[in-house]
Amino acid sequence: MSPKVLARVLYDKFELPTESPISLHPVVLENHRRSRLIDESYPAVVPCKDSSVKGLLVRNLSKDQVNRLDDFEGDEYERKTVVVTAELTEGSIEAQCYIWVDDPKRLTGVDWDFEEFMRTRFKQWIEKEMEEIDSR
Repeated sequence: MSPKVLARVLYDKFELPTESPISLHPVVLENHRRSRLIDESYPAVVPCKDSSVKGLLVRNLSKDQVNRLDDFEGDEYERKTVVVTAELTEGSIEAQCYIWVDDPKRLTGVDWDFEEFMRTRFKQWIEKEMEEIDSR
């Protein structure tokens, strides 16, 4: 999850507040891939031998914030305990990740590309989110 999306889910903003205790750390999840979904802009993380997913380990979340993430991810995903490898220093770390549990027929078999999402779909997503915030 990008820091901007995380900030939107947790704080209804598009940047993490400077006073937030949350910290982000680059990690790699082995034997999984991030797949495109049919007719969706968001990805699905699924088990896949000999593949890996780069992501962020988010630390210092409150219970309420974890609940907000659970609500955001919905029932298409299940929060599961996994082992990730920290890219910088810590080695292997137990963490939780939202793994796709919905219909596998919705997977395209093509890797989801974060940079492509940011170039082609993020602006549209942000505009939709801003409308929702403004309507409150």
